[in-house]
Amino acid sequence: MSAKDGASILVVDDEDHNRALLRAMLGGQHRVLEAANGPAALEVLVAEQVDLVLLDVMMPGMSGYDVCQKIKQRTGEAFLPVLLVTALSEQEQKNLGLQAGADDFLTKPVDRRELLLRVRAFLRLRSQDALIRLQLKQLAQLQNTKDEMLSLMVHDLRSPLAGIVSHLSLIIEDAPEGHLREDAQAALRSADGMRDSLEEALQIRLLEEGQLPIARAPVDLKALVRDAAATLEPTARRKRIQLSTAMDGEPIASVDGKLVRRAIENLLGNALKYTPAGKDVSVAVRHRDGTVEIEVSDRGPGIPAELKATMFEKYGSVEAKKGGPRKGFGLGLYMVKLVADGHGGVAHVLDRDGGGAVFSMRLRSAA
Repeated sequence: MSAKDGASILVVDDEDHNRALLRAMLGGQHRVLEAANGPAALEVLVAEQVDLVLLDVMMPGMSGYDVCQKIKQRTGEAFLPVLLVTALSEQEQKNLGLQAGADDFLTKPVDRRELLLRVRAFLRLRSQDALIRLQLKQLAQLQNTKDEMLSLMVHDLRSPLAGIVSHLSLIIEDAPEGHLREDAQAALRSADGMRDSLEEALQIRLLEEGQLPIARAPVDLKALVRDAAATLEPTARRKRIQLSTAMDGEPIASVDGKLVRRAIENLLGNALKYTPAGKDVSVAVRHRDGTVEIEVSDRGPGIPAELKATMFEKYGSVEAKKGGPRKGFGLGLYMVKLVADGHGGVAHVLDRDGGGAVFSMRLRSAA
């Protein structure tokens, strides 16, 4: 490898002969840049592409520790290895270097083979860091493309679905009692469910982009929970699940009623989905000291401890993570998290006494 093709290494030392020695060791394989003091080194970093820094510690004015700290404090920069070159051997001096952000040390007099081996190792780390950054950027672009496609699909499906709902409603109005009317009602329920899913996907996208602001207004929490539970009551009856609600504390809170109700419905739908027939599901709301806590408790199989921290991530269903069949798109709990975040709160899951899980959403009320 020629110096022209090699990495650029910045040698910083106030002694000419020390810089000349390191240049001679490296010059055949790498492009060597030089600086006689700390300020000059920082100027080189602004003007040149540097892949590694060999930095003397004992320099007048700005010490090597100070220069190292300045280098490591640069924001938005790729990983730039800094190796301190020092005659100091005391542990306290090394600790100061590590505290300043140094990646490694070379002791004077520098052994050429050790120098080349350490330089090669850290250049490899820098290369790997660059590759990871590139891959993360590409993943972010793919994610953005996928989200844009999802938004377009939702937008294009809403209008024809609204037409289907309208026509089914007209059929039900005119249809006599019997199988035809029952089939139309079942189709309407399915269409309504699909419309709700599309609206939820759109709301999630808008929340992620900050285009759906939290519209706070005084809300009757008891009525909010009652209405949300009423939406899922048919499902509870069909599975013979006892669905109960409870309210404690101040009845009025300043929250986004529509989004909070949607989040409660998501939690309830999830609870009813996994609770066996004949068991119970409960919704408890507490509002005290400007904090609203909503807990939905089920009697399902529970959440494994290793998955609790990631349950509210996007597409974070337990079935998918355990390798089982996916029974949903993993967006419901993610929306709960976004709603909680938007209210300055948090969402989490705990074990329920006697079996099951408790999904909790804590919100800050402006009231």
